[in-house]
Amino acid sequence: MPIVLWLTGILSSVALLVWMAIIFGPSTRRNHLFTYNLPHHPDDLDGAIPQERPDHPWQGDPSAWPAVLIVAPGRNEAHVLDQTLGSLCRLSYPNYHVVFIDDQSTDSTAEVCQRLVAQYPHLSIIYNQKDPPADWAGKVWAIHQADHFITTPWVLFTDSDMVHHPDSLTRAMRLALHRKIDLLTLLPWMTPGGAIEQAVMLTATLAIQRLAPLPLVNRSTHPMPLTAGAYMLFRSAAYDAIGRHATIRGHIIEDLAIGRRMRAQGFRVFTTYSPDLLSGRMYHGLGDTFRGMKKNAFTGINCSLLWGILVQFSLLIFGVLVPVYLFVAAAFALRHPGAASLGILAIAAALNTLFFIHARRVRIEARQNPGIEFLLPLGVLFSMLVLCGSMWDFYVHGGSIWAGRRYSKSNIDHTAPILSHDHHPQNT
Repeated sequence: MPIVLWLTGILSSVALLVWMAIIFGPSTRRNHLFTYNLPHHPDDLDGAIPQERPDHPWQGDPSAWPAVLIVAPGRNEAHVLDQTLGSLCRLSYPNYHVVFIDDQSTDSTAEVCQRLVAQYPHLSIIYNQKDPPADWAGKVWAIHQADHFITTPWVLFTDSDMVHHPDSLTRAMRLALHRKIDLLTLLPWMTPGGAIEQAVMLTATLAIQRLAPLPLVNRSTHPMPLTAGAYMLFRSAAYDAIGRHATIRGHIIEDLAIGRRMRAQGFRVFTTYSPDLLSGRMYHGLGDTFRGMKKNAFTGINCSLLWGILVQFSLLIFGVLVPVYLFVAAAFALRHPGAASLGILAIAAALNTLFFIHARRVRIEARQNPGIEFLLPLGVLFSMLVLCGSMWDFYVHGGSIWAGRRYSKSNIDHTAPILSHDHHPQNT
């Protein structure tokens, strides 16, 4: 048997077993139980974690809704603020105030903010002109500027590129009160961009579902909840008890860090997928996608060279090469038909069938355009390039650039920033 066919048979067999374990595993099959959209009531999620079912039925809306402060930092987001910040100001929730932090923007953010403030009296603007101190990450420092506003029972932190459904806060509060949640995260619908950009987002979605499945990370005993800066609704008493954002001041991936701290101190942390309630487009074009994902890729695996190598090999074997196995096996089966070549072809065909059927199912859940699942291997390849770029910046350039600020290699190891700045404005 030719060595190429032999390797194809081994790798495709291993990949088939891995994908079968992923697709038919209990976490994958139960992910849909954590969707919370417009048709849902809070008690629809009661059975999502049977052992942590609320001990009381949903009692309906409270007689008086608790006051909420909404904090949204933004940097050079003028092109979307009318839509995103405007959507925050048009919520149906009866008792809230919005604080937007303009984090040293160099575009027309100030002009857009002035127009919105004149239109919405429940909107306040903080113009942050202070560079972050040496031990603070830029976004965390921007959020910290709103500390003196936080006097309400609840506080919501959200990214300034998110569009909020008018009923989003009402529905989020219903769920938080019913389940007695201290930190509720809503995962948004990422609105479609170009085809390859969607394939990259599909890759990210599959990775998150595999590495942080909601049935697992929502358990109170799991040390690493999945919290996302797009939407984090805190009970203020719990937020105060952990020391607010100041306690994770040096973390580049601050949303995961603060979620872990909440869970570690015994507070209830819960995450749902809510595409009807929250949406946004993280990146615009492949260049922006590459730069945006690169800043966190290596940091996300703790800047570990070993993990970086393992992740790259996994992406290659279980993603990029999946259709290649089929083409190689088919070519050998046509030229040298026999039991071995036909058997390997059957394995490769089964692998590709499972791979693309599962990708299609996730693509539908993510509300991406039809056919994007067939570009998934290209999305995985792009993700490999992103991680390579992130590792290159870390080891060759001695650090990384995030939100327009440069981070040294030593400080990324400890997720703390330095004072040097890049002159090209980036999003917070």
